Amino acid sequence: MTAKIYKILTLFSVGAICYGFMEILNRGYSHITMGVLGGVSMLVIHILNGERKNGVKLWAVLAVSAAFITSIEFLAGEYLNRYLGMGIWSYEEVPMNFDGQICLPFAFLWFGLSYIGVLADNFIRKHIFKEYPVAVSNMKEKIPATVG
Repeated sequence: MTAKIYKILTLFSVGAICYGFMEILNRGYSHITMGVLGGVSMLVIHILNGERKNGVKLWAVLAVSAAFITSIEFLAGEYLNRYLGMGIWSYEEVPMNFDGQICLPFAFLWFGLSYIGVLADNFIRKHIFKEYPVAVSNMKEKIPATVG
């Protein structure tokens, strides 16, 4: 049980810190709730990436990850920005947005960033948790024989 909590906290922290850092690089600031969404997203990417051992394709992992991230971004935006009036972000000026909380260009961005999340998850699985991650190589599925 302790190992599972350690794993969850590690993955959540990596997602939270990395997403917060990317936001700071892009916008110059972030908000704590964005770290929470980044952490939750990394946990989902980890779960989906683990399903690749059962035959789920990488593109499906990335598509579901992007859909999940877009969904929680919408839910968080409606609650935090609309209901509570926090004004953390707005896509109102971005083409193809929905209620200013999500937009198609960022949904595609989440697809690409999910790939980076899968790579990070594989690194964490291999080097921290000593697991056998599914290798990512030119979008082809390969399962390494050994960790080393």
